[in-house]
Amino acid sequence: MLAVITTLVVREAMRPGPWQRVFATREGLTGHKLACGDVIRDGAMFVALPHRSALHRDVEIRYRDRVTVVPVLDVGPWNTDDAYWETGTRPAAERGQGSYRKPVNHAGIDLSDGVFFALGLRDNDVLEWRFVHRGYIPLPRM
Repeated sequence: MLAVITTLVVREAMRPGPWQRVFATREGLTGHKLACGDVIRDGAMFVALPHRSALHRDVEIRYRDRVTVVPVLDVGPWNTDDAYWETGTRPAAERGQGSYRKPVNHAGIDLSDGVFFALGLRDNDVLEWRFVHRGYIPLPRM
């Protein structure tokens, strides 16, 4: 019985989170320091979400027919205290609210240059993301 309960708990913990559909921006800032302590290098693959609780978690990102899984290594873009995915609300930047700096767009996620180009974005745009477990392998979008 304990094995069955343990299996169910582990399976639930590995289940991806719900999809979030938000406006995404390109972070850029090569050479600047990330919230995790690393320095942004050319081609780095990571995202920024507006709350420290997301740091070092993996996210799956979908844009049109492309998908990738990357870590959250930075906090932003406009807020540092907006865990909108935990509360079921929309990003505060969509309401023009920013705790870190005043939003100039409605971004709920920042993409590193590597992620931006890997997904085929040509400009800031709406995409979908969700938390996934370490080692998660995304399936092609159908």
